[in-house]
Amino acid sequence: MRIRTGLAMVAMLAVSARANEPLRIVVLDFDDQTSMRSDPALGGEVQSNVLARKGGFLLGQKLLDDPEYVLIDRRDFMAQMERPVDALKGIQPSFLRAAQALNADLVLRGTLQSFSVGKQEVRQGGHAADFAQLSLRVGIEALDTQDGTVVALATGSSKMSLRQTEALKTTLGEEDITQLMEKAVTEAIPDLKVRLTKRAAADRARETVRLNITTSSDPALVEVDGLLVGATPLEGLTVYKGDHVLTIGKAGYRDVSKRILLNQDSRIDVPLIRTELTADEMKEVLEKARLHIFVGEPGLTILPLAP
Repeated sequence: MRIRTGLAMVAMLAVSARANEPLRIVVLDFDDQTSMRSDPALGGEVQSNVLARKGGFLLGQKLLDDPEYVLIDRRDFMAQMERPVDALKGIQPSFLRAAQALNADLVLRGTLQSFSVGKQEVRQGGHAADFAQLSLRVGIEALDTQDGTVVALATGSSKMSLRQTEALKTTLGEEDITQLMEKAVTEAIPDLKVRLTKRAAADRARETVRLNITTSSDPALVEVDGLLVGATPLEGLTVYKGDHVLTIGKAGYRDVSKRILLNQDSRIDVPLIRTELTADEMKEVLEKARLHIFVGEPGLTILPLAP
């Protein structure tokens, strides 16, 4: 079965390849980077690490109804994180590789940067009053799932002022603190969206090329820049112009991995060598390569793709 451009693998290679479709996003939990604790009387019972974990849900909630974005189910993402990349060695995938497996364009991850209370004590006419200001700051970054580069950074903050006297004592509950967190996340979103829109526009302007890929022993798995895109024979694969690393793998055969410069639509034929060959079989495979032979591995045949 041939794999064509309509499949989701095209989206895995470049955000711009789906210019008219919403961005697919994975939202991670926020990290707790706070160094101070709030006043126990003003919400100290709410642990900052617990508050940070609420950030992922609050951010997803704000993006859910925006037609520019599609949120990937966090359960699907966690299932990918728990699935070993190498079943024999038990190696777990990075969050970027897990996001790639779900065709995500971006990963959003946030940090709870500060959560603290500033206090001012005032005494006048024999009466005392405390003026407290509870402040919270979050940061959000967007990462390109293809190469892990930072696409956007945004921050948001929120504050709450309180007056405490002998006659009036206020103790904040978890709901109050959660609302403070939500306000900070909400403040960060407009700047985040502006930066994502600019990035998407720049990506749409990049030129792409089409690839048809076959091997001497189809089917074989194909990776482009470390991202699994399908199995050969592969037709109409769309990638950006420029340098890419093409990797072909099949059980019982040597992996082939080469960096190639793609400036035009191309047809690529990849000779595969079995891990165990007779002398006659090795000679036949090498003769078919027709290009310069690297040590232990034949070169790729790259030809222009007919219009």
